[in-house]
Amino acid sequence: MRQLFAAVFVLFVAWATPALADKPDEAALQSLWARQQKEPGNHAAIAQDAAAFEQSFPTSPLVPVARGLGAWHLLESGDFDDAKRLLEKMAAAGPDPIAEIGAEMARRWLTRMDREQVTAALQKVYAEDIEYPETLAAVNGLAAEFRPPMTDRWGAQWLYTATAFKKLQIGDRQTFVLESTKLGENSDLKTALALPYGSGFTFKPAKVMPPIGGKEVITFQDGGGRADTLSEGSEGHDLGFVYLGDDVLILSSGDYWSFQARPSS
Repeated sequence: MRQLFAAVFVLFVAWATPALADKPDEAALQSLWARQQKEPGNHAAIAQDAAAFEQSFPTSPLVPVARGLGAWHLLESGDFDDAKRLLEKMAAAGPDPIAEIGAEMARRWLTRMDREQVTAALQKVYAEDIEYPETLAAVNGLAAEFRPPMTDRWGAQWLYTATAFKKLQIGDRQTFVLESTKLGENSDLKTALALPYGSGFTFKPAKVMPPIGGKEVITFQDGGGRADTLSEGSEGHDLGFVYLGDDVLILSSGDYWSFQARPSS
């Protein structure tokens, strides 16, 4: 059934985007993105389309983009196991620019998922001691099946502090702050998933600059007055310019992909 779905997906793309017949993977990804924009809450269908893309174009350099979209919709639908498997594939991929930026995106979401395991371990300690531990050494001492990852996906120790409630005086260590050094306040999975796809990402291509080293260079601007001038495959401030196609370019905000119309020269 999955193979039949993938075949139908490719035929639909070929019919819907004849101008990109020589780049069927780019056309297919644009169709996937169009559905993402039109039906952002249709998580199961978009995740299925993303899987069909990879099955149809397994060697395409654009696979990390489909995986990132699919994984996010799997997370939103509560399918954490399949989302984690997909993100692990992204995190292990490389070394071309799309794969590298996709791997960084995967590490961000996997870190949030790992943090959930640390939180569960802390809750287990709290259930026994009626307070959270002073350090994470206590959760590292749990039985193996309850022991969480002790570092984030960049190998850094978790930032952990147990504190008292601000208003209720019922003990010194009744709540805690747990963050990844890399993600800071954006470490919580539930908070991240409460946001719509692409939330806060407003960079758009503004001006085509003279090529450098044979690569086209584009200046991007966002609504807050920030600007970055990047060539394909490079990164700036909260912005990765991963792909330049015939009529589309693909960006990364770290957590999300974004498709933009290719600016005229």
